[in-house]
Amino acid sequence: MADTHDKPETRTPTTSRRYTVGYVRDSGTFEPLPAVTLKGGWLREAGFDTGTAVNVRVLPGCLILTAQEPQPVTEPEVLSQLRQACKKLSARKQRQIAEFIDVVAKPQKRTQHQI
Repeated sequence: MADTHDKPETRTPTTSRRYTVGYVRDSGTFEPLPAVTLKGGWLREAGFDTGTAVNVRVLPGCLILTAQEPQPVTEPEVLSQLRQACKKLSARKQRQIAEFIDVVAKPQKRTQHQI
C-alpha cells in the first residue's frame, strides 16, 4: 500500500479547463469590466511561464492564447563597433574595454531617483 503522501509518478495532462468570467472595476470610471484570471502550474507546463509574452486572438465566443518566443537580444551597433575597434589594441586594453562594454551592455534597473 502506498503512503498517503506519495504522489503518482506520471500525471495525465488535462486539456480542458472551466472558468467563469468575473469583473474588475475600471480605474477611471469604476465601471465593471469583464475579466478572466488564469493561474496554475498547468500554465508553465503549457509553455506560459512567468514573464512569457502572450498573443491573444479574439474571435466571436473564442479566445486563442499563444505563447510568444522571446525576441533575441541584439547588441546596439555602437557596442559592435567598439568590439571591432578593440581588436587592434593590446591585450590589457582589450580586457579593459571588454569589461567596460559588459557594464554598459547590461540593462540597468531603474531606481526612484531615475524616474
